[in-house]
Amino acid sequence: MFEIRKSIKRFRDDPDWTYHKHARDYLATFDPGGYPFSLGPDGLAVRNLVQGRCRGQELSLFHLLAWQRGAKANVAWTYSVAVLRLPRTLPATAVTSRRLTASHRVEKRPALNRLTGPARDLPDLGTHLVHYCASDPDFAALISTYAMERRMHDARLGWRIEGNRMIGWTHGRETYEALLSLAETIAVIVRGFPEEAWCWRE
Repeated sequence: MFEIRKSIKRFRDDPDWTYHKHARDYLATFDPGGYPFSLGPDGLAVRNLVQGRCRGQELSLFHLLAWQRGAKANVAWTYSVAVLRLPRTLPATAVTSRRLTASHRVEKRPALNRLTGPARDLPDLGTHLVHYCASDPDFAALISTYAMERRMHDARLGWRIEGNRMIGWTHGRETYEALLSLAETIAVIVRGFPEEAWCWRE
């Protein structure tokens, strides 16, 4: 906990980053029906939002509190989230490490918001390392690689595309240095998309 507080202070004091302790307006820009926001059916809150640029890309890092009502008490799970701006809007796609979905009943909540558009689980795509859900199965198949799945498995990472944003997340309250590393992993995944992905039909 002390290391996390020190990490937040380092980023808060760095002029290259903009800091907000609470960010309700920013939270409202996300679809609450997709990972990791769907993991808080009884409430959500963003804490310690830092925004800046990493290798020329817009980047946001924050901790997400996701409340679930229990039989005896409410529980607030914490997730560490990194959001990258993409060059263009891409089909809604979620890829989640099975190491991550196995924890804290993640698999009981939807990876994509099926209320606002069609989305399908794709159990036969890829390997046992990850789970795919997509609005366009052909696009998901195009970007699927074993190297990406292995990287996600090792990092216990999930990500999804929402419009022109790539939302990467993992369970727990990580330091912001660790979150920056997570963002770099997501950036590597994006750079690995084939050229056809950036010409995909709207």
